[in-house]
Amino acid sequence: MRYALISATLCASFGCKSGTLESGEWGTLRYFGELAGVPDARLDPADTDLPLELIPPTSDRDGNVYVIYEDVNGNSIVYVGQALSGWSKGCPAGEEPLPHATAGQAQVHGFLGTSQSMAWYWTGDALAQVNGNTGECKQILDKDPLTVTDLRVVAAVPYVHETPARRTLTAWVQGVNDAFNRAPPYQVVVDLDLRRYVAYNSFEPTDATCIDVLGVGGNEADQEGAIVVAYNHNGSRKVEARIIDAQGDTTAVAPLVMSDSEFYACPDSATNTPEPHVIGQLQANDDGIYAGLLSNGQMLAFNEDGGSSRTLPNFDAKGVLKHNGDIWITGTAEDRPVLGKVQSTGSVETVIRWESSERAAQGLQGEIAVLDQRYQPGEPIAWESPVTAMGEWPFISPYPTDEYAIDTTGWLVAGPSFESTLTRTAVAFGPVGISVP
Repeated sequence: MRYALISATLCASFGCKSGTLESGEWGTLRYFGELAGVPDARLDPADTDLPLELIPPTSDRDGNVYVIYEDVNGNSIVYVGQALSGWSKGCPAGEEPLPHATAGQAQVHGFLGTSQSMAWYWTGDALAQVNGNTGECKQILDKDPLTVTDLRVVAAVPYVHETPARRTLTAWVQGVNDAFNRAPPYQVVVDLDLRRYVAYNSFEPTDATCIDVLGVGGNEADQEGAIVVAYNHNGSRKVEARIIDAQGDTTAVAPLVMSDSEFYACPDSATNTPEPHVIGQLQANDDGIYAGLLSNGQMLAFNEDGGSSRTLPNFDAKGVLKHNGDIWITGTAEDRPVLGKVQSTGSVETVIRWESSERAAQGLQGEIAVLDQRYQPGEPIAWESPVTAMGEWPFISPYPTDEYAIDTTGWLVAGPSFESTLTRTAVAFGPVGISVP
């Protein structure tokens, strides 16, 4: 039903022949807000402007669109675009930063999943939901239901398991002091409708210390997810990927080899994690190989038997893309968008030019029609040569892209900037056709 609605709207606006957008073709851009920050600031370390902190949007089965923005104070704000018209004013999640988060590190960890008219996300130390019908945000699992302990969500698997009876996901939670001291967390199954956990397991080994969550990933095809963790045990440092099924059970523990991993004692809570962390989220192909980018510029790839960090071919890797069951590492070479397929061995051997990303960028040149939906009714306006609001090229992000419609994703576009106390940028959502390679 969602695809039919979207296709009908796109055809009415653009007269498409097949009911879907061509590769690199844009649908109607929907202007929803002026956000503090400048998109180019993240690309240039010498730029003193505030960077625009956004990740790829997602959508639910009703066609509602969800956008997460991180403001200048590190607070996340979620905007909801109704399927037919209009946007919410934005709601905060009310989270705190994770313990040991470094200065300048983004607090938004990404979307976790959607349903008919709801989306869930993890930001700071909070698990939260946003209602697609009302635009209202609520925290989930803020306190332990039995002990009333204030909980910190230190990991959340980006896969929502939905049945006729309930919707659940798996998370790692701790009390404030345990999180601060890097003690073993509890692995819990969270009932998203009851907003409490319904099952839990202790972290193994129970005497592990200096526990650091390095990243998370989801695999909807196999109804599972992964949490990458490093910890000390018996005088050595271990790095593992825990594969977790929809019931919250650990089905595999995959040993990982990271060149930057080393044993460290953590009585000093300010000590930084020696291992690089996953940027964005891990993604998995149909063969069960997870891949993601690391903060040291390498790629992490593994399956249930194990894996390692790897040096990539000679290109600037900036994103991960799942398309038609395959995983691609995306980035730039000679200032052009490129991508390389993750092989069954977990390596990336060949990098090719990505014409779909280039066509999408070219489609924003000149005077572009935009529907201003900040107020109702929406009004048509025009932007002169807007740019991608996320990264340097369309479709390149370390976070998953949404399957908005057949061979179509959703993307955020930055228009004019305005000077006030802080530089603010006009931002719009738009569907755009995508193809690989």
